[in-house]
Amino acid sequence: MRLVILGAGAIGGVVGALLARARREVVLIARGAHLAAIRTNGLRVESPDETFVVQPVVAEHVSDWRADDVILLAVKTQDAAAALRELAAPPHVPIVCLTNGVEAERIALRYAREVYGGCVMLPATYLSPGVVQMWATPVPGAIDLGRYPDGSGGHADEIAGELIVAGFACEVRTNIMKWKRGKLLSNLANGAEALCGPAARRSDLAERARREARACFVEAGLSCTTEAEDAARRVGFESKPIAGASRQGGSTWQSLARGASTLETDYLNGEIAMLGRLHGVSTPVNEALQGVVAEAARARTAPGSLALEELIARVSAFEPAR
Repeated sequence: MRLVILGAGAIGGVVGALLARARREVVLIARGAHLAAIRTNGLRVESPDETFVVQPVVAEHVSDWRADDVILLAVKTQDAAAALRELAAPPHVPIVCLTNGVEAERIALRYAREVYGGCVMLPATYLSPGVVQMWATPVPGAIDLGRYPDGSGGHADEIAGELIVAGFACEVRTNIMKWKRGKLLSNLANGAEALCGPAARRSDLAERARREARACFVEAGLSCTTEAEDAARRVGFESKPIAGASRQGGSTWQSLARGASTLETDYLNGEIAMLGRLHGVSTPVNEALQGVVAEAARARTAPGSLALEELIARVSAFEPAR
């Protein structure tokens, strides 16, 4: 099996590096300065226990598609359609969505006959070309997967085996989207964290966003994991310090730090706003968070530069343009 990792940022970079170190066959798809840095100096991985460099195969495109290829989709959901379209893989190549939210799987089905959801719990950072950081030890993280929309699929066990050899905790689940919706509850605070810092994750604002989401799931007849199930899955790995570095925020924080003008919150808080509109559930907090964070991205607001009290006030006053 050859694993083609589309997106070599925080998640894709760490996954690709550990697969390469485990001598699995892997191709990293990257571009720009990150591609150039990996080609020249390899991919540097910093962790609490060690720093190492791997020399994976890295490219902008794949031209020699094989029968045993599998794509690990590790770009943000807002970039997924364009990235898959440009990659132009034949439809027999399965896609595993290592993405936040629950929309990437639907997008991927337009390009592949077999799609898998991946529920990723992997604290990782990508801010500088050629360098990724993984913060958990001794297990770097958990990556559970299953066929979309349900079932295990014909490739799940083999893919899971590759990830386990690389060091990840990995389970095949026949109800993977239940787990991804549970992860989405946590990700609803990503935008608030990006603007205000880690304390925003524990704020009443974040809890109000999660309550709206749970109400939407109930009305839509969608299952999600409980807090107890989520906590149990995280046992065995925890974030620890990396010498000379500090972890300031998750994926949305990192996107804002890199100056991204569009953020995945459209597919996090925006997912809940959409479900609310479809099923008659009021979602003012998620709608406002989606809008306020999008405005901040367009304005190139620096991450962590907004006081939580100011964000709460802006959410309360938010009125979308008509």
